[in-house]
Amino acid sequence: MSDRRASYDAVVVGARCAGTPLAARLAEQGWSVLLVDREPPPADTLSTHMMFPNTMARLRELGALQRIEAEHRLNPVQYAVRILGSETVGGFTPIDGFDRSYAITRPVLDKALLEVAVAAGAETRFGERVTGLLGAGSEEDPVRGVVLKEGEEIEARWVLGADGRASTVASLLGLEKERPLAGEMAFMFGYWRGLPERDRFFIDVIEEGSLAWMPCEDDLSILVLGLAPELTRGTQEQRERQFRASAASFAEWLDPSWLDSREQVGPVHLAPETMLRGFFRQPTGPGWALVGDASHFKNPSTAQGISDAIEQSLHVASKLLAGDSLDGYEAWRDERAREHYEWSFDFARFPNPEVSGPVFRGVAADPEAGQNLRDALSRQQRPRSDVFTDERLGRWFQPVSS
Repeated sequence: MSDRRASYDAVVVGARCAGTPLAARLAEQGWSVLLVDREPPPADTLSTHMMFPNTMARLRELGALQRIEAEHRLNPVQYAVRILGSETVGGFTPIDGFDRSYAITRPVLDKALLEVAVAAGAETRFGERVTGLLGAGSEEDPVRGVVLKEGEEIEARWVLGADGRASTVASLLGLEKERPLAGEMAFMFGYWRGLPERDRFFIDVIEEGSLAWMPCEDDLSILVLGLAPELTRGTQEQRERQFRASAASFAEWLDPSWLDSREQVGPVHLAPETMLRGFFRQPTGPGWALVGDASHFKNPSTAQGISDAIEQSLHVASKLLAGDSLDGYEAWRDERAREHYEWSFDFARFPNPEVSGPVFRGVAADPEAGQNLRDALSRQQRPRSDVFTDERLGRWFQPVSS
């Protein structure tokens, strides 16, 4: 005889960085919450792992950062970007005492956020697949629960989809992807232990692609290579060779021998360009809402996915707890994404020397512009309105007098 509850205030589909903060906030205030995920966490997933001061402050507020720091050494670093030889580096305008960027791998981050949700009272069902919804999600027939693969029905006042780009909840609701955008690069990435310690995240962009080095927790680092999609085809062995061949273009600061002499943790992974295309979806309706990548997906080049997931989750939770309508959620989400959505795809295109050259020479020569750029990543500025302003672009593209 099962003692599982048959009805909840909320069923959250997806127990990663979008679903767990939402579940935690609701459960803290006495809501009965069920987290459902088809894959038992923690598990690795496609992610830059990068977070900026705004998100670090949120992790501390949620209680997740304290759990992570109890088990791991974190490595706060400055942010450095070099595009076609022009470099800017520095910290961020502080947010609640944080002025550096951090990379925390998803198994570590997601585990801590899940622990927070469970400690708040959320229940979990892992290894379970949602295959249907109770209700069509319309005014006449609101969503009122989920159906699991074995046919079990679980009723809920709200079904909250936090289940990623290929969201099952969105698919069951028949939601289309809107306002699509695409970059040009595919990405390959891998993890290594024992690389030399660094005090900065560094991304170097050349005409043929890019390479980023991020120190993660403890002595783990991630290397992310941006390259032409056709270079990523082939077997796993061919990808390993291609990764090393392309990384050799950055031998000035990454010794190619390190990739074989230091400990590689797992295989090189592939993120095809087709997987990285952006979209918005309708984010809410009668009895349901979407958060994180299920709702809106940017290119990962500007590392905004974890921030978006947490902020959307906390926004939706605050509205539900206050008894407010979610009718304004879409406008709030879109305003927060304004300029940042387009910028993420600009960053994922191969640089045009005639355009990117003057722009980033200008950024490198202007400390205020460099600070504005970093603060755009922590959502204190907007890329077009505050960084790449008409006044600055006019100066940067002005012909140099002889």
